[in-house]
Amino acid sequence: MTRIRTVLIAGSAGALAMAWGIAGGNQPAGAEEISFKGQRLNAIIGSQPGGGTDGTTRLVGRFLEKYLPGQPQILFRNMPAGHGVKATNFFANEAKRDGTYWMGGSSSYVDANNLRKPVVEYDPRTFEYIGAVARGGSVITIRKAKLPNLTDKSMPPVIIGEIDGTRSWAQLLQWGAEYLGWNIKFVIGYPGSAALMLAARRGEIDSFGTSGITIHRDLAKTGDFVNLAQLGEKQGGKVVPRITFPDVPVMTHMLEGKLSGLAKEAFEYWSKTNQIDKWYALPPKTPKNIVVAYRAAYDKVVKDPEFIKFGRLQFSEDFSPQTDEDILDLVNTTSYPTVEISKFLQDLKVKQGLPATPLSSEEMAKLAAERGGVLKAKTELVDIKREGRQLFFMNGSDKHQVKISGSRTQVMIGGKKSKRGELKVGMKCEISYPTDKSEAMSVSCE
Repeated sequence: MTRIRTVLIAGSAGALAMAWGIAGGNQPAGAEEISFKGQRLNAIIGSQPGGGTDGTTRLVGRFLEKYLPGQPQILFRNMPAGHGVKATNFFANEAKRDGTYWMGGSSSYVDANNLRKPVVEYDPRTFEYIGAVARGGSVITIRKAKLPNLTDKSMPPVIIGEIDGTRSWAQLLQWGAEYLGWNIKFVIGYPGSAALMLAARRGEIDSFGTSGITIHRDLAKTGDFVNLAQLGEKQGGKVVPRITFPDVPVMTHMLEGKLSGLAKEAFEYWSKTNQIDKWYALPPKTPKNIVVAYRAAYDKVVKDPEFIKFGRLQFSEDFSPQTDEDILDLVNTTSYPTVEISKFLQDLKVKQGLPATPLSSEEMAKLAAERGGVLKAKTELVDIKREGRQLFFMNGSDKHQVKISGSRTQVMIGGKKSKRGELKVGMKCEISYPTDKSEAMSVSCE
């Protein structure tokens, strides 16, 4: 296989392949007419090297080199600016339509809230999708002793710990409260999944959600918790459970026959929004025979046991492929919701006790302090990895590390709001975080 190069532009696998549901062995009409022999193709990525979008795109590219006609070389072009907007604008409007350009994107690039921004110059419904991958959505865990309370409103409500009201799993619970009669109460302000797990262990909360399989396994070992529901993933035109949670009910199935009219439309929009993870596409108006050739190659990629093996080792045990039809349906349904759908979802959040708008960093810091369990370290950064996504420092005699979110962690340098990529080894900083190896709430450096 050809060596992969990178350009940074500033500014059981067999069973899974059966479930994939694409006919194998017969090459689609038109695919045989295309050959990229001797060519160098360009894969556009809207983020810095490192991270999920970059990593999954490179993995897909490695195997496309093997299965595209002519076995071309692929050059990965990172264009990190505007949370993927710059790269996607280039992809949609300037990239050649001759098969020499394709893109690896993230759910945020096609999110309705981002698509409203004036800097966006593309319509994701026009992209020629070749496929997608999912790495596992959120799963709700609940204390066994509180299961009777969930369906009996004469008993005290099940206490749901939440971060800031924006998490997909919290919204899943609000659908359960509204249409399945779940007896719940939200308590917001916990700074991350690690803090929620500690709160659950202390008996402070009864339930919360996360996609992190390690947290679920740790709680299951106590014998005090069971899994209640999950988002599920779209595969081969159906919504299915995560591979590692095959017996946990999927909310889409739990609500079958219980929704109609606007509520049904709103749930479809909400659930499909949360089933988008990483996607791969050719530019709009790429000739059909080129699109067919790429889709045929992607079909072979996802049936390659080595591809599934590497995906599950590198990214998630739940790493699973989605078809071009899957991702197109998800994008078409979710890119531009009606005003009525948006208002319905907003009203539902407020009715169930979640904030109408995302909390500010200051509000989150105040609530986290009230919840307790927040660590603070006045320290020096001793190591930084993945362009600021991981920080290493000493807290007393203990070496700690934290994750830095580009959207949720407040980063200040010299009193000014800054980006995580601007953090440098040797900076003296105050770091607020729940536990070692958790996501930091804030980093303020001199």
